[in-house]
Amino acid sequence: MKKLNFLCSELSGTGGTETVLVKVLNHLINKYDITLTLSNEPEKSEWLERLNSKVKVLTFKGNNNLAKLVFISKIFLFSSNTDFISLSPKMILIGNKLRKLFKKKYRIISWFHYSLTDQDMFDTEHTLPYADSHFAISRVIRQQLLDLGIPKENISLIYNPIEEADIIPRPVETPNKDVHLFYAGRVILDGQKNLREMFTGISDMANVYLDVYGTSDEIKECQKFAKQLNISDRVIFHGWTPDLWKKIKVRPTALIMTSKYEGLSMVMLEAIAHGIPVITSRFKGYDDIVQEGINGFSYSLGDIQALTESINKIAEANLDARSVKDSISCYYPEKYFEHLDESLEQFLNYTN
Repeated sequence: MKKLNFLCSELSGTGGTETVLVKVLNHLINKYDITLTLSNEPEKSEWLERLNSKVKVLTFKGNNNLAKLVFISKIFLFSSNTDFISLSPKMILIGNKLRKLFKKKYRIISWFHYSLTDQDMFDTEHTLPYADSHFAISRVIRQQLLDLGIPKENISLIYNPIEEADIIPRPVETPNKDVHLFYAGRVILDGQKNLREMFTGISDMANVYLDVYGTSDEIKECQKFAKQLNISDRVIFHGWTPDLWKKIKVRPTALIMTSKYEGLSMVMLEAIAHGIPVITSRFKGYDDIVQEGINGFSYSLGDIQALTESINKIAEANLDARSVKDSISCYYPEKYFEHLDESLEQFLNYTN
């Protein structure tokens, strides 16, 4: 049986990447010997319990960078008959250099869950090209890989898998016109998630209520800003929620996202799978998911008026939940895993 080792760094244990990893590894364990290598201990480890018991998990414990380098290097050098799928750019670079130095034969596939350009977390230009092949989770990331000079035959656009789900029941009709929005993800005021724009957008809309699911070290700053806008009574911070879709028992009006950039938003896909439409900023790649007027509405980043107009549109449109759910059929497991299996087999059997 072929062996695959998935290499990951800086996972919190609460994000969409972890959700995708569980689905993909639990699927591939039927065909491959799977190892998951973590270069840090996630803050939350409950997601690891959802992995098939046959998946081996290796975790580096500690903060010493030299010891971490030794840990990763040993995995590349002493894992026999193993190929690697890396969610870490640094590990791609390490693996490539060790392969050349010690004349190893393993293959390295990149699989990134963030935009490659609209971030300062890693150096894409001097790491990604060292992988042999690449999985792209969005059309934007595929184009970014092409812009780095990577041949198109070495890139497979696979998106991300999302389970089909039951449509969440709508609330009992009430005479008022309250709009109930929710956000789920890292609670970041001015960075990637751009919650300042979200809070500002709803501050002049007296009938809009917001539930915030998630946490970070900026949560107090976000709560302070909500208080400054006098919307504290309409914004509820729930903190980290291990099972969001058991928590949300009544269908909200919409998911709202004001992100400056994303890879492929799993919470957006999950919401739509439950029949919930979305309001989103037009970050690069948003249209991999959003179909205007069918499963949601979008607005241009920074345009607060357009954001409030989108909120009004979603409230008035009363989009059909079944049509919302069916709009992302290409992400559901049967089609996704068929394409993943074909792409993986092609990349692992490819020879220069």
